[in-house]
Amino acid sequence: MSLLPNIKPSLSELFDLADEMWYLAGDDSVDMLWYTKRTTLAGVYASTEVYMTQDHSEGFRNTWSFLDRRLTDVYTVGNTTKNVSQFLGYSARNAINVLRSKGVKI
Repeated sequence: MSLLPNIKPSLSELFDLADEMWYLAGDDSVDMLWYTKRTTLAGVYASTEVYMTQDHSEGFRNTWSFLDRRLTDVYTVGNTTKNVSQFLGYSARNAINVLRSKGVKI
């Protein structure tokens, strides 16, 4: 599937697989996170599969460690994004309240 003519069907299969995994995990979201979750899972799956092709450890032990690190990275990035988003929201509301306290009509 890695040959150039197969890229489109390969990506389609990858995203169908990610969608199925989230469905089996009980995800029924219908918001913008639907796309984010599936794209993230597809990336983690694809990178882990590529790593696995070069792994000669017993029981693919190194691949499992690689997968654990990628999932930790996804969790960390997700939490950081959420925290930054909350901070920006609070900062914007505080700035508006300060301007209102100074008599600005907002």
